[in-house]
Amino acid sequence: MSTKLYCRALLGGAALLLAALVPAGAAEPVKVRIGYQSLWAGGGEIVEVLRHTNILELNGIEAEFKTFTFGGPLAEAAVAGEIDNVFAADAPVLRAMARMPGSKVLQFTHDSRFGVLVRPDFQGGLSDLKGAKLSAPFATTTFPRAMKAIVAAGVDKPFQQMTIVNQDVAEQTNAMQAKLVDAVTTWDPTMERLIQQKLAKPIWIAPRGENMGMQGFTGKWLETYGEDGAVRFLKAWIMATWWASHNIDQAHAWFGKTSRLPPDLLKIATDFDRYLAKPVTDIKTIDVTLSDADIASTQGVMDFLLANKLLNTKIEAKSFFDMGPASKAQAAIAAGDFPDLSQIKVVTP
Repeated sequence: MSTKLYCRALLGGAALLLAALVPAGAAEPVKVRIGYQSLWAGGGEIVEVLRHTNILELNGIEAEFKTFTFGGPLAEAAVAGEIDNVFAADAPVLRAMARMPGSKVLQFTHDSRFGVLVRPDFQGGLSDLKGAKLSAPFATTTFPRAMKAIVAAGVDKPFQQMTIVNQDVAEQTNAMQAKLVDAVTTWDPTMERLIQQKLAKPIWIAPRGENMGMQGFTGKWLETYGEDGAVRFLKAWIMATWWASHNIDQAHAWFGKTSRLPPDLLKIATDFDRYLAKPVTDIKTIDVTLSDADIASTQGVMDFLLANKLLNTKIEAKSFFDMGPASKAQAAIAAGDFPDLSQIKVVTP
């Protein structure tokens, strides 16, 4: 054998040996651009854990992060191709999914407390909102869900019997302080801040489970990384939820910098969440799937928007949900097929 051929044989053998030693999953990292809301506590803490620890790296994922004030602008960024996920409540998620072929809702993220708050001098309950001026971010799900509660209370034609203005959640504190509106539909931590500052009082707070965070991914991202990429991400999310539940003060500190809100406001929100209220004993108990009842509830919201001409065409919610990857991620965790939790470490302060 010539020297050249011998050297080539050696190099080829070394390459094969190296390929055998490197795990298959480590060869091609999943890349994802994650958008999240700077004023949505609970889910925000989980994303901060992904951002500041090595959990994504342990699952073979490289990520970039971008913040938005609420779900509407986040969803628009996904449609514009600026981020790969839609992380919001059901209405903005479904609106975006319907505009991006192949996109799917893959998971439950967290429980979110929301309600209707009124000025301190307001007398009465939901049925007394006739003639009132209400502030609400139209692109959210808290708006149609709160409006359904108002209708059920007796204000049967709220769009004729009330003055309803579309307003960003970040503007609600100033609006209430200046007495520009009588009521707002809002969520934590803004809701708790308004209550603590005595700028508003609650007349209706939705029960737990009425509003849940959901996360979908664009068709382009799913086409690029497939089910394997989705399962990897969902395993990372479950691990981050577990870690956040055991290190909630640290998660609050990180999200507090992002939201510019104190930890006591954030704690109210996480105390409302099924997994963040206290340390999760067994990671295998974390369930990020959405049930048929959850999807039916979402359909009710979309139908309400359509009936009130806030949606142009009917959206069949069920067609946009795929719980397959979440089920596979949970099955893998149940079987012990996930990175060792003791390997999780903080990588950025």
